[in-house]
Amino acid sequence: MPTPEQALRHLEFVKALQHEAIPCGRSGCPGPVQATDLSQLHERVKTFQFTCERCGWQDRVVGRQELSPPWDEASLQEIAYEHLMHLPAFCPFDQTPIVFISLPNPRRKARYRLSCFYCGRQAEMDWPPPEARR
Repeated sequence: MPTPEQALRHLEFVKALQHEAIPCGRSGCPGPVQATDLSQLHERVKTFQFTCERCGWQDRVVGRQELSPPWDEASLQEIAYEHLMHLPAFCPFDQTPIVFISLPNPRRKARYRLSCFYCGRQAEMDWPPPEARR
């Protein structure tokens, strides 16, 4: 179970990932805080730099890469179902929103990479998934 500090850091990470407002880390400062994604394109885990535009406070939050165990088939089916129903899909290990990235596919079939940028888990899947084609 995460400590309160880890839970707060994860919440800040999720807000930055979803481009939501981040509160300033200095007591009494209303911000605004700018979140900058410092991650390289090939990295599985994102790093965000926070800078308060009012007081200059800075902080950095980084995901915690943990690739094992990978998502199982049941988890992938649940993620796909949520996406099909236009609901947000979350990583079953850390509750971070899953990002669907469209991949090029020469056979003109949709293919996606599903990524959790907090733990670094990824999977690729054809779209729609076979169970949704019935």
